[in-house]
Amino acid sequence: MRSDQVKQWILDAGFSHVGIAPAHALCEAEERFMAAIGEGRHADMRFLERDVHKRFDPVELLPGCQSVIVAALDYRIAEQPASDKYRTARYTWIEDYHVLVKRMLQEVVSKMSEQNSSAQCRITVDSSCISEKNWAVEAGVGCYGKNGLVHNDDGSYFVFGIILTTCAFDHYDSPKKSDCGDCMLCVNSCPAQALSPYKVDANKCFAYQTVENKNTDNEVFVRAPLVFGCDCCQEVCPKNKKNAGLRPNVLKSSLFLRLQNEEMENLSPEEFKTYFGDTAMARRKYERFSRAISAKKSKNSE
Repeated sequence: MRSDQVKQWILDAGFSHVGIAPAHALCEAEERFMAAIGEGRHADMRFLERDVHKRFDPVELLPGCQSVIVAALDYRIAEQPASDKYRTARYTWIEDYHVLVKRMLQEVVSKMSEQNSSAQCRITVDSSCISEKNWAVEAGVGCYGKNGLVHNDDGSYFVFGIILTTCAFDHYDSPKKSDCGDCMLCVNSCPAQALSPYKVDANKCFAYQTVENKNTDNEVFVRAPLVFGCDCCQEVCPKNKKNAGLRPNVLKSSLFLRLQNEEMENLSPEEFKTYFGDTAMARRKYERFSRAISAKKSKNSE
């Protein structure tokens, strides 16, 4: 199958970047991952300890897989949240990317199937154990930054979707190596001191503490810069600063962006569903959101 045609379909669907890599086991990436697990940098995310080999060998997830297509969606939008006290990570400002990216990739898979009816495809958007970031690097979509995120010349505000396919392509992209050089802005600017070059300690990371950790202390919510997630290391990255005016093709912004500070503080469970129900925050439920808001409110009133 022609790689340029499939790439154009992905760009036409609204993605900002795309790369295609031949399917094979990413042995070095698996070794680095296991080292991080061994050091306990995954905190209480025990699910990361399961099916490790599947994260780095796509054949384990789709028998006969020959190619890994990685699509990146730049989630920056022009709209800004009305609340200046209770902000959330930028990726929540749009429709839940799990739903959005999968829908966009389904359009591409339909076109691929029309061309090759025997081809098998599997879409994954944080819905399997595959390592999206490592495959994004392998497919040349970007390179690792010292904050553990993938960036390219347009920055790092991306979410990724992957198509595993039994199709072979006429051209494959090459992996990209880090271009951070001596820059340490992200490492030095981390408010939780969770970063060292190319390593993230989830035990300290505010993104982990406010999103994944089910037993976060109220004091953490008080100290965290955002009530959900953390963008600090991305905000200081020269790649993102250079492209601050870039606006991608995201047509739908989240309803909660219009909420003022007082409205965020007094949101009912029913209103939470209305304003956050179609965002990536919905899975963390009203009680957790309310606790984070209350902790911040108490700090702000001191």
